[in-house]
Amino acid sequence: MCGICCTLLLHGRRGLQDLVVCNEGVVERAALHQSVRRRGPDAFASLQLEIAPGVRVEAASAVLCLRGVGGGGAIVAEGCSGKNQGIPQPAMAARDCFCSHAPSCLSFLEWNGEVFGGALHLSPGVSDTTVVLDRLHQLEHGFTAELCDGTNGADGVCGAAALATAQASFAEACVHFFETDIEGPYAFVYYAHSLQLFLFGRDPLGRRSLLLHVASAFPEKGEGDENGASENHSVEVTISSVAEGHFDASCIVVKSAGRGNKRRRCECRGQSDVSDGNNHSDDDRAESFVAFPSSGCSCWQEIPNTGLFAISVVASQQNSLVSHHPWTVDHGIHPLLRFQSWPQSSSATGRLRMKDEETAEDEYPAIIRCLLRESGKPSLTSLKDFLDFDLKMAARYLNALWRAVEVRVKAENCGDDPTRPIGVLFSGGIDCTVLAAIAHYVLPVTTPIELINVAFGDVPELAPDRVATFRAFEQLLRLPTRLKEDNHEIFCANGREWRLVLVDVPHNANLSHVQSLVCPGSSVIDMSIGTALWHAAQGCGRVQRVRAEEELVSRMRSKNSLCGRHKFYRVSTEEKKPCELEGIIPTCGDAADETKFVPLIEAIISELEAFNEEPSSPVLLSTLGKDHRTTLRPVLTKYGYKKLGPYLNDASAAGLIAFARRDEAPSKAVRLVRPADMGKVQRVVPAKWLVSDCDFSPLGSCADNYTCEARVLLLGMGADETLGGYTRHRRAFERHGVKGLVEELGRDFARLWKRNLGRDDRVVCDSGREGRYPYLDEGVLATLSSIAAEAYRCAIDTTHRTTAIPVDEDRALQEALAPACCFTAEDGAPGVGDKKILRQCASMLGLGDVVRLQKRAIQFGSRVAQAPS
Repeated sequence: MCGICCTLLLHGRRGLQDLVVCNEGVVERAALHQSVRRRGPDAFASLQLEIAPGVRVEAASAVLCLRGVGGGGAIVAEGCSGKNQGIPQPAMAARDCFCSHAPSCLSFLEWNGEVFGGALHLSPGVSDTTVVLDRLHQLEHGFTAELCDGTNGADGVCGAAALATAQASFAEACVHFFETDIEGPYAFVYYAHSLQLFLFGRDPLGRRSLLLHVASAFPEKGEGDENGASENHSVEVTISSVAEGHFDASCIVVKSAGRGNKRRRCECRGQSDVSDGNNHSDDDRAESFVAFPSSGCSCWQEIPNTGLFAISVVASQQNSLVSHHPWTVDHGIHPLLRFQSWPQSSSATGRLRMKDEETAEDEYPAIIRCLLRESGKPSLTSLKDFLDFDLKMAARYLNALWRAVEVRVKAENCGDDPTRPIGVLFSGGIDCTVLAAIAHYVLPVTTPIELINVAFGDVPELAPDRVATFRAFEQLLRLPTRLKEDNHEIFCANGREWRLVLVDVPHNANLSHVQSLVCPGSSVIDMSIGTALWHAAQGCGRVQRVRAEEELVSRMRSKNSLCGRHKFYRVSTEEKKPCELEGIIPTCGDAADETKFVPLIEAIISELEAFNEEPSSPVLLSTLGKDHRTTLRPVLTKYGYKKLGPYLNDASAAGLIAFARRDEAPSKAVRLVRPADMGKVQRVVPAKWLVSDCDFSPLGSCADNYTCEARVLLLGMGADETLGGYTRHRRAFERHGVKGLVEELGRDFARLWKRNLGRDDRVVCDSGREGRYPYLDEGVLATLSSIAAEAYRCAIDTTHRTTAIPVDEDRALQEALAPACCFTAEDGAPGVGDKKILRQCASMLGLGDVVRLQKRAIQFGSRVAQAPS
């Protein structure tokens, strides 16, 4: 991983129309370099070049060495093999390799990425920076050779038109290279000196941050021509992983630069001066750089993930300073919906489809076969013929996710040190727990796993995510440490060290630094999520080290603590299963029977226990109606209550509860009155550590001051967007059917790069650690596409075989989505139908009630959303 920034100063340039241009000044370069340094603690280097008359460039890179070891801070100006060493950046092309036509080679690459797959082969110990640089320089040399072969003039000087053609052809060749040969997250800047072209962009999913800032010194009115244009102003273009500089998070004001001139200008002003005139929706996608959606309240913009962008060093008559070269495939289509375009697919989408189906037929790892057998699922030898289609698809998805995690935690991709921990940002939810479980199965026993949980407030132990973390940690400690197949041991992790890192953050923590990192985002949710992620990624807190020996695993499996009820550990109770919570709604009895109030009493008890309240303390009606809706709504329906109020009135009349006085609560509330019910309230001091059995002694060893050692962090980003994990997905289906669900899924995935990934990358990597997202792996997404396509084909074939009625497209589309997510009343209860395929994977991995955990957003689970503004 790296932090990169590149500043290009151009004199006498036009083509700024439709770009968001800042007139308040240039970026503070020293501060920007400092921000970049934090992303790469192992090496830092910069270069300054006069690449043409009136054109200067300053590039700086900081490196976190994860491919091999070593690496200094000097710029590589001659040949750079990259064998067994980290490559300093910016990496410059070798002068004598390909540059036979150029007197000196000043081409360089700034690379912030990881090559995890694709046609680009990486030998062990070789830097991906070097391999990518060599390929780009080969492409550059090829077009330079065609350009300067003596056909453009006696002296070999290239004409402007020929140069522009060569630049465009080179950019299109790079689009093909990045789109077909590289799988993995990246953002880069490449300067092709012989073509006098800067090329930059980010991967098609936008998993790495890349921002743009354009500053211009415009002439005073009357200095230019009749349209207000001038040849004498200069333009400073900054491309960077992070934002920095002169602005104060104020908003952009668009003005005319002069009479008749449509050029857009911006000034950084206070909030009271906001006047943009363009209301871009969150799901707008940039068709070109000119169509950049304004990113809110700063002069910086997120560079779209719609293709590559180029800036020519040579002044030309082109309309825009920046040219856009789009991908050949629309990668913004949701993976579950891509099959809809396959019949009319281009050759590129056809290649994607072939890769999907080939991946689905790959052999499953022996450990997965063992886990399926132990979980009571059919063996893989019979899986193809097994009647449960959803189970077959879940096994296929698990296989793809397994490979995605495996390549991301390999020692050779993580610094080549098998004793250094791998980190997981851990909320206790299903997404991160599945990643932690797979990491356990694929990592050598010498590699510790750090589970990093963040909670805010004076009593962080009461944060919902902290409660869920302890429960999920128990589930992980129950995972097997040995597996055998045909009497041969295929897996041994006996003695695996788990490190539970608990980051406790007071609500009065300083947020100014996080505010600069989430920029150009500026919303409350940006700050809430950014703050939680930043503190978690810093990894400074308390640690509990537990070694998973066989004896401990056996003891944890016999422990009954997971059967307890807690309002913050929301497990679906749709069906009675061993991992379920107590308090099932009675299915029989007279309407006047007190049993109908049992769920209400249990809801009040759980609320009191969650906050360690006195048994007689009041509980707000709003809390019961919102937080306990899943439990109480079926009761109201069963017994004919339309609202909660009459139900509570009857409970009060029966002498089971009492309404609180006005001076006892800020709004309407109820409390327990029967001594027997109040005696059920267990007031237990919130657990500071995961305790052993019931004696409250912590498991393993504990320390109050610890900083994470992991340099690679696994994150669950993308699971909700790709698998229908948000409540809004359920609501869209309930209100508008499958078409509403499809629209919501498509919108979420299309704007993922803009709303989430760039911000998350800036916030997480500020810690000097690299965040990796297995759920957004190309192979995982391709597998989802093939699963939806197969489910759709099965639905169509079944209709044709069983009836002469024309195919119901909506029904077939619903069947296509059903293996991944289902929101029908019969099969799609909360904690069951959302992320359905992932829940089946969790079951295969041996995770208990994690399988049925319900969604809770990080800003609420960590309680950062309750912090003062």
